[in-house]
Amino acid sequence: MFEFIQQGGAVMYILLAASILSLTIIFERGWSLRRSVVIPLNEVKKIESAVRDGDVKTAMEACKQHNTAMSRILWVALANRGVHRAVMKEILEESGRQEVAHMDRFIGVLGVIAAIAPLLGLLGTVIGMIEVFQQISLVGVGKADVLAGGISKALNTTAFGLSVAIPSIVAYRYYESRVDRFVLEIEHHALRFVELLKGERA
Repeated sequence: MFEFIQQGGAVMYILLAASILSLTIIFERGWSLRRSVVIPLNEVKKIESAVRDGDVKTAMEACKQHNTAMSRILWVALANRGVHRAVMKEILEESGRQEVAHMDRFIGVLGVIAAIAPLLGLLGTVIGMIEVFQQISLVGVGKADVLAGGISKALNTTAFGLSVAIPSIVAYRYYESRVDRFVLEIEHHALRFVELLKGERA
């Protein structure tokens, strides 16, 4: 493996760093975007139940205890329960934007890696082909095995660039879709909670 990387030159080391960064983000986002960390439905039901019972203090303590994206938004709603409905919605929208930004963190980097990795791989191949043609100008075309080996090494960077880009773009699309679904669910639960606080839903 080290020889494979070494043969590709500087571009291959850049791709290696990009692959490590991509894998780190993939695992980190996979851990951070679990449902139990974003919208634990059982805990949401407990908080709603406490509000229905008129126990706002217990509901706020539960929000702080669980400290998930959903519970933080519900805590903001509880903390501002005395304001007008329209004002509360604006406050929750701002809180929601902050949570979405937190969920979206690093996902854009995956998209960047997915876009530039194939280009870097192609750049490495072009550089390698230039070196091959330089060899041809020096030794001629008689040594086919040497030329074939040089071309093979040159193509390694393209292959490595694609192997970095493919999982990165798959993860990027998956996490973007996951965040979008969470946003819709958070909006749904937040609106229900506002209605609950304002006494319009039992």
